[in-house]
Amino acid sequence: MEIIVSLDENNGIGKDGDLLAHLSPDLRRLRAMTVGNIIVMGSKTYLSFPRRPLPDRENLVLTSHPEDFPEVKCFTSLDEFLEYAKTADKPIFVLGGSNVYKQLLPYCDKLHVTRILHSFEADTFFPDPDKLEGWTKTAEGEIIDTEQYPFRYDEYEKTQS
Repeated sequence: MEIIVSLDENNGIGKDGDLLAHLSPDLRRLRAMTVGNIIVMGSKTYLSFPRRPLPDRENLVLTSHPEDFPEVKCFTSLDEFLEYAKTADKPIFVLGGSNVYKQLLPYCDKLHVTRILHSFEADTFFPDPDKLEGWTKTAEGEIIDTEQYPFRYDEYEKTQS
């Protein structure tokens, strides 16, 4: 499994249930990476999408209320999802939110980080990837400054279990 996350300078990922910034190139990159694959997220992340389910992907939701999401496959426990993940024949991308990231990080082997070079007022955070034990930065992208906030793409890989 792989995590896709957008972080500000303080590792913030969201505020009031929304992203800190909507960067068009980043949203296009997310689409390119996930189309034809499996995406998994919590219910709040799923509900934050303007169009649900995200088209051309298998949308999975971790939730204690699966009856609220009849249009997608839901899992009410981490164990149930992990059993399903073992049978997946396509890459699985974890899209958040913070609780889902926290639960699934130990089972992931790659992080795709969009590092926004700006500090926002955030109420939801991700652990600092540079301080995650057993993870190594394998790529640091060039700064892209065509949007409201400059950003870059960094990659991390798990180096130990």
